[in-house]
Amino acid sequence: MQPISGYGVGKVLDSENPEFNKGDLVWGMTGWEEYSLITAPHLFKIQHTDVPLSYYTGILGMPGMTAYVGFYEVCSPKQGECVFISAASGAVGQLVGQFAKLLGCYVVGSAGSKDKNEITKLIYCYQESS
Repeated sequence: MQPISGYGVGKVLDSENPEFNKGDLVWGMTGWEEYSLITAPHLFKIQHTDVPLSYYTGILGMPGMTAYVGFYEVCSPKQGECVFISAASGAVGQLVGQFAKLLGCYVVGSAGSKDKNEITKLIYCYQESS
């Protein structure tokens, strides 16, 4: 049985790779387990520890980069425009919603259930239409 793998944050306990030293903080693909032996270099050193380490699996990791590039580089909306987000309660969708609100867009999001839609409303603080 294999552990689930995904993005994680960890501390190097020992390394034969010259790029990583004992005590380095890292993020990247890892097993979701207490200890992982990582043989392929799918890790990145954490240089800045002035933010919570969990940010490296969210806003500073894959979801954040996907949301940022998709919203600002691909979509490129203007202030006041309407932005529709499918899967708005997901890791990427909730960040796109926040970016859109910061830009001054009207945000409409959908999610897979009534509960998720209710939570998403709280996150986005929807504007009421008059």
